[in-house]
Amino acid sequence: MIRLLFVAVLGALLASLTAALLSGDDGWTSMILPCAIALSVLLPVVLIAKTMSGIRLTRSPDPSALARAEAEGRLALARILRIRRTGTEINDQPVCDIDLVVAPSSGAAFEVRVRRIVDILEIPRLQPGNVVVVALDGPAPSNVALVLDPPPAWAERAREDDDVRRVSPSSVFEAPAARSSIRRIPAPFYAVALALGVILALIPAYPTIAALIAGETTLDDVRYESSYEGRSEREQSERLAEEAAANMFAGDNAQKALDVLAAEIGGTQVDSLTFWGTRLSATAPSAPGATTYDDISLDRGEVTNRTATSIQPDPADVAGKLFDLSALDPSIMPGLIAQAKELTGLEGDPLSEQWVYVSVRYVSGTDTRVPMFWIPIDDDYYDGDVYFTFDGAVVSMDGGAPGSAAFEASE
Repeated sequence: MIRLLFVAVLGALLASLTAALLSGDDGWTSMILPCAIALSVLLPVVLIAKTMSGIRLTRSPDPSALARAEAEGRLALARILRIRRTGTEINDQPVCDIDLVVAPSSGAAFEVRVRRIVDILEIPRLQPGNVVVVALDGPAPSNVALVLDPPPAWAERAREDDDVRRVSPSSVFEAPAARSSIRRIPAPFYAVALALGVILALIPAYPTIAALIAGETTLDDVRYESSYEGRSEREQSERLAEEAAANMFAGDNAQKALDVLAAEIGGTQVDSLTFWGTRLSATAPSAPGATTYDDISLDRGEVTNRTATSIQPDPADVAGKLFDLSALDPSIMPGLIAQAKELTGLEGDPLSEQWVYVSVRYVSGTDTRVPMFWIPIDDDYYDGDVYFTFDGAVVSMDGGAPGSAAFEASE
């Protein structure tokens, strides 16, 4: 299972690296780094497993298995020929290969190698030349397991034995290699694991891959999207779309901002308003009924600043300059802007850059003051202004392109 997981992660890493190279998108780093880290963790495990797969890792039989082996005549004496470390440690204990010459009770002696974890306290008992007791797993010759705590009778036989000590390694029968305890995994399983890793890693790229197959985009387009210029263009486009959605002249954004403003000042009486982009600025009494003014700034419907107005009004003039927010219908502003452009004959700015002012002003040529929308329109050569009442009637206009209604009205 560990090996299949290793191959799957390797497939994910290769797929991520390929996608990063082809697309130029450094976002694949978020996939590459975890895969690389996972492989660095799994690789030692796989190598250890491979190292230990050649010969089965054995251990001493438990008491019940030892009793069965003795009853069935599968205990024997063996002389240690060689012992050497494999370079692997488990729980800080070395894994060693031990070569033995085994002398079964019936049949010819044979040579066999066992691999086991050796407690450092056992090392003196496992030196070359020592005789030990082993348990065979079947008729000789067969795989064996060291019995370091044998029955007393067998321990005595091991101490007194001379025959096994005289057996020459050159005359013994070599037992068949022990089968690995790690099962061999069929090659198709590795192929499936590799493909699965690739498929899972490329999930984020599926829409792009589908578009490439359908001919809806090209690899050059994908690379441009991942480049600095492409990302900058996309971010700017997203920012503009966000600002357009939050613009004071889109939907009911202006009305929501006015509601927040009324809650902020604790009333609906204001001196002036300015709408532009995603922002609303207002000058209003610092408290209901006060004759001092504050400047309040809002962006995207949230108050961002409130300070005292730098030049305070004459208290006697305050009452005549205030108007009620409840009398204002901000939803008509986009229509008034379009009408102002038509009256001035100027294309003006897009809604995202348009300014609209609201305040109490004198009606031209009279001593009457009424709340008005003031909408300035300009281009590279001309500028004009159109003033509307709160019900959308034109109060006055001036400037504009030659021949326009505003131009004629100002003559």
